[in-house]
Amino acid sequence: MIALIGLLLAALAGCGGDAVDGERALARVVHQVAAGPRVPGTPGHAAILRWIQLELQRTGGRVELQSETDSTLGRPLELTNIVGRFGPASGPRIAMCAHWDTRPVSDHDPDSTRRSQPLPGANDGGSGVAVLLELAELMSRRPPRVGVDLVFFDGEDQADAAHPNDYCLGSRAFARRARPDRNLPSPYLAAFVFDMIGDKDLAIYQEGNSVQAANNVVQLVADAARATHASHFHDESRYLIYDDHVPLLQAGIPAVDLIDFDYPAWHTTHDLPDQISAASLAEVARVAAWLIYQSPLAHP
Repeated sequence: MIALIGLLLAALAGCGGDAVDGERALARVVHQVAAGPRVPGTPGHAAILRWIQLELQRTGGRVELQSETDSTLGRPLELTNIVGRFGPASGPRIAMCAHWDTRPVSDHDPDSTRRSQPLPGANDGGSGVAVLLELAELMSRRPPRVGVDLVFFDGEDQADAAHPNDYCLGSRAFARRARPDRNLPSPYLAAFVFDMIGDKDLAIYQEGNSVQAANNVVQLVADAARATHASHFHDESRYLIYDDHVPLLQAGIPAVDLIDFDYPAWHTTHDLPDQISAASLAEVARVAAWLIYQSPLAHP
């Protein structure tokens, strides 16, 4: 099945010109789930690491693998952040981010006998990866004027729910590398985190930590939603979430979290591709593309 999905992705990659292709993004969600759980140390994790790397290289990205052993959880985890760089090699940059790992358990499953099963991760992991790779397709055809890094965080979802501060391991490592000296300016004008953005019933509200710490960047997302007629983006704040944007904010990188947290399949075995909409993926990708090509950030 994975081979057939790969053939479909190859065919779709040759279509679309500068247009966002929601069906291509959805095919990439299907591909990730078919590979199996993307838990560090599993075959699915290794397969998707290689696949993301190859997709970035195919679309012209300059790929950096940031690997390290993390022992935060009391056991060694071999984690790898993947960075694909597009546009100018120097000067100001924008980071477009998503996590690519999946949760080792489905701890919110309504069936208690299935809670020890690994999360399929169609939306929680897969959707953000698919949108970032859709941006890679666009930038392969139309290089951005500003530097753009597509950042795929590992180790976002490996912690125990009782210890929320043990999440987001990959973004913590990335933030340490990106801003080792807090006395120097941030290398990033802004960072945008895309998490759980493929729900068929999409509703993206402004996230509370983003509003408090980077409201000017939040407003850029609102501008992008209006400009692209993204009707499932809302101007009011609804959630306060610890996600991959928080370590970036703590490092002094202006960052916002684009997330639809009202997702019934969250952390359940039902987080499958049938919960995902090509239209939702396309709407979010158009917002992200506007930020790259049309926003004030796009003209350094």
